[in-house]
Amino acid sequence: MPHHHSCKKPKPYLIITNISKRQNVRNLIQIGASFGVTTIFVVGQKSFNFDVTNNDDGNNKSSSSDLPTAMIDGIRRGKMTIIRFDKLEECVDHIKSLPCCETEQQQVEDVDNNSIQKSNNSKPKIQIIGVEIDPSSVNLENEPFTNSTAFMMGNEGQGMTKKQMSVCDGFVRISQYGGGTASLNVSVAAGLVLHRFFHWSRGDDVVVGQQT
Repeated sequence: MPHHHSCKKPKPYLIITNISKRQNVRNLIQIGASFGVTTIFVVGQKSFNFDVTNNDDGNNKSSSSDLPTAMIDGIRRGKMTIIRFDKLEECVDHIKSLPCCETEQQQVEDVDNNSIQKSNNSKPKIQIIGVEIDPSSVNLENEPFTNSTAFMMGNEGQGMTKKQMSVCDGFVRISQYGGGTASLNVSVAAGLVLHRFFHWSRGDDVVVGQQT
C-alpha cells in the first residue's frame, strides 16, 4: 500500500503512564529502544526509579535505578531521553509544541512575517495514538500513520482511562486470529505497533497473510 508521510523523517515516541507493573515499564523502555524510539515521555509512575546518575560514594556502588541495566549507559550518553511530567496535560502540550520532523528545525525560511505565521500553522503536528480496542480504532495492518507519532498504551488490567483517550488523535487495534483473550501484554502490543511503524516510516511493504 502507498506510504504517505507528512514529514520527511517520521519518528516514533512512547508515552508511559498508568502502567501498574514495574517489569512492564522496563520492558516498554527496552522495546522502544529496539524500534528506534529515542525520546520517551513519562507521566507519573512515581514508584519507578528513573534515576541514571552514578550513586558512587567511592565504593563503586551500582545505581539503584529501576531502569534496565543495559539502558542506563545509553541514556547517560544521550542515545535515549526520558522526559517526566506530573500531569498528562503537560505532556500533551509539550508533545504538540515539538517539530514533527528534525528537518523542520534545519529549514531556513526567507519569507515575510505573515508567511512565517501561516507556514507554522500549517505544519504537521506529532500525532498521539492510543493502542486500544475501541469502535473508532483502525486496524494496525492498515498503517494509519501520517507523520511522527507518540504511542500511548493502556493499563494492563483496565486499558486506557477516559482522560488518556480524550487526548488521543486516534486509536489503533491489533488484529487477533485465535480464540483466546482479546488482550495482549502491554509490552508485546507496544512491540507490534512500533515494529509496524518502523517499517512504514522506511517505506517498506509489509506482506500480511490472508486467511482462506
